[in-house]
Amino acid sequence: MDTGHATYEGETLSWDAFMEHKIADLMFVADEDGDVLGWVSASKASRRSVFDGVLEDSVYIAPDAAGRGVAGALLDHMITAATEAGYWAMHSTVFPENQGSLKLHLSRGFTEIGIAHTMARMNYGPMEGRWRDILLLEKILEGGPAYPEYQARVKE
Repeated sequence: MDTGHATYEGETLSWDAFMEHKIADLMFVADEDGDVLGWVSASKASRRSVFDGVLEDSVYIAPDAAGRGVAGALLDHMITAATEAGYWAMHSTVFPENQGSLKLHLSRGFTEIGIAHTMARMNYGPMEGRWRDILLLEKILEGGPAYPEYQARVKE
């Protein structure tokens, strides 16, 4: 979070506030000798029931764990678990400056579908007060219920 490229908010949420929109079965932690290296979590992308199979992921890696494959292993595990649970798509929002997260998601088959401009103002860190854009990424889950139709559309 120190870089200002992971989240808009600098305040740590209480556990209850954090869990309010998270899907407990899609939260995974990587640790080494009891030290947390990173974690991933998912929340529903919308409160509307027709989008119940669409998730938004969050990936956070400790600075000393960067470049060790932790993020990839965690995201791969989440993608597999989400597919097995019947979800059909994952979304992610990434600051354009967060090249590590962007490269991670692209390497796992996410595609950049757009830019949302001036989505929110930073409230901490080196970019405090600045309006920030986010990249919108998506992945249609291979093996999920929407994948056959997605493949048919891609081939057209």
